[in-house]
Amino acid sequence: MNFNPDKFDFWKIYEAIKGVYPIGINRENSKMFFSYPGLKELEHRIVENIHQAENFSDRWKSFTKELEKELGKEIVGTTNGQAPSFSSYVLLDKISSDEFTRTKELHFFVSLVGPFYTLIGQDTNTVKIEGQGTFGSTSYLVLSPELEFADAFHMLCERIESRFQGFRFVPFDVGRQTIEGLSVPYSDKKLNSVFHALFNDHIDLTIPSKIGKDHFKLEDWIKEGYVEGGEDWRIFPPSHG
Repeated sequence: MNFNPDKFDFWKIYEAIKGVYPIGINRENSKMFFSYPGLKELEHRIVENIHQAENFSDRWKSFTKELEKELGKEIVGTTNGQAPSFSSYVLLDKISSDEFTRTKELHFFVSLVGPFYTLIGQDTNTVKIEGQGTFGSTSYLVLSPELEFADAFHMLCERIESRFQGFRFVPFDVGRQTIEGLSVPYSDKKLNSVFHALFNDHIDLTIPSKIGKDHFKLEDWIKEGYVEGGEDWRIFPPSHG
């Protein structure tokens, strides 16, 4: 990770990740990797919050039903029983014509690793080709309240922060950063970003087309008592040499 430690307190994210993932231990050494005490604790949280049906219903399904009623839009659950987060998306719009479907989805994630959440919108296209199958693609990602995503984006941030006290939004600029030596146990792919460690692998972070501010809610991470001065930069320190 790379950020200005004098101004921002993103160490909370790094410490939470380091606490549950065996960073630097090769996953191929499965005995060492899966015996890491932090990972066992994370597995316990996943079982308690997701696998135990009553808890999952009380802590997440009831919440999304409230949101669905307030938004007047369908909410689709995407929580994975192996990944360390609650997740769903709001189906903001769906247009179908013959074999072509276009959807606008606002995905929201609440982590079980620590008090963190995030939202990412995406505009997707799906085409059915007879005899060949179904093919999908994402046109662009939405990183902050923009266009037809704006109202739902703002509302979800407010409702999540009210329901999950003390949880903070992880800006896309931070979520896409990688941590050397990090490996997540819920996927066989090489996933080592902050987003993958905190949430899941449902969003392709490498989609080239994006709209919105990738540092949305960055101000929530400014250290208490910090006084602005000196060099003007957001997260990353200036390069030298």
